[in-house]
Amino acid sequence: MNNLIAANLKHHPGRTLTSILGVAVGVVLVLLTVGLVRGMLRERGKRDANTGFELMVSLREQQGISITALPVSLPVERMEALREVPGVAAVAPVAQHLEMKGESGLGLRQVDGVDFDRFREAAGLRIVEGQPLPQRGDALIVDVKYAAGHKTRLGDKVRILDRDFTIIGVYEPETGSRMMIPLATMQELLGAPDKCSMLMIKCRTADEQEAVAQRIADRFPDLRILFTRDLPKLFAEGYSGFNVFLNVVAGLAGLISLLVILLTMYTSVTERTRQIGILKSLGASKRFIAAVFVKESLAISAIGVVCGIGLTLLVRSLMIRGLGARLDLDPDYIAIAIVGGLASGLVGSLYPALRAASQDPVEALEHY
Repeated sequence: MNNLIAANLKHHPGRTLTSILGVAVGVVLVLLTVGLVRGMLRERGKRDANTGFELMVSLREQQGISITALPVSLPVERMEALREVPGVAAVAPVAQHLEMKGESGLGLRQVDGVDFDRFREAAGLRIVEGQPLPQRGDALIVDVKYAAGHKTRLGDKVRILDRDFTIIGVYEPETGSRMMIPLATMQELLGAPDKCSMLMIKCRTADEQEAVAQRIADRFPDLRILFTRDLPKLFAEGYSGFNVFLNVVAGLAGLISLLVILLTMYTSVTERTRQIGILKSLGASKRFIAAVFVKESLAISAIGVVCGIGLTLLVRSLMIRGLGARLDLDPDYIAIAIVGGLASGLVGSLYPALRAASQDPVEALEHY
């Protein structure tokens, strides 16, 4: 049987390669999409945990696309009350805006509006080139990675919210968003005067952050409190919006692979009607005939899965080197891609295999 399967695959090399490519595309679609999203989230989680603040406070009713990308609706005046909580050393307001444009031209781009003096004191930011961010105006500072990756120079323009901002400084370390504008300017552009997305809290000592968080929770029950140390884990686990998106992508990829296999095996059955008749006349059982087609489709799917993983690794390497994009290959989704690719081969072959097995041998021999 194995020799027959190999001969059938070689008989139409173009169709076989096309089928393998269809399965491989499904695998690549899953792994690259998931890898880009997971990589972006994990990198953002690490940067948000590296702000120098221990707590992030927002309104419980605030809902955004992510745990940190929140609407600008928290009154900045809440900062004064939070300062009076025992153990709080500093409070800095941050307004965030998310755009459908990634730092490498793909995905999402987040811009932070900050009161730079307050933020710098707690976060330990250093301006390595240019000058600090003013209180207002169309000024922009970027971190060292953004500056290096985009080969930016002081005086370059970046368009944000339909307005051109001038890069006046480069800062380190990487923390939070890769670009910052004055808080007052962000509030003006978003039509949210005296509002922010969150208040970042620096504790007098890191050891008392749990106690400080409890005091804030007791005094302000309408506020949601997150420990910045937990952000990498929260981002790595993802959240409902992106998880639904990833599941849809995985489902579409599986559907593509299934349809490719189904079409390939159905065409193969039609073209090999006479061969099926000869096999049956020689005593081949229905089970044998069906098994030939099922094994052929599984062989195509297996080769497609291997090629898809290989292509993913190649594209991942090129994207990291060329675009500086982070692409994490999640073991769970690698398993999903493998199982999905093989399952699509099995399911896609069932109808053609049963159709081939049920053909009348006399009618099949009359087919040309």
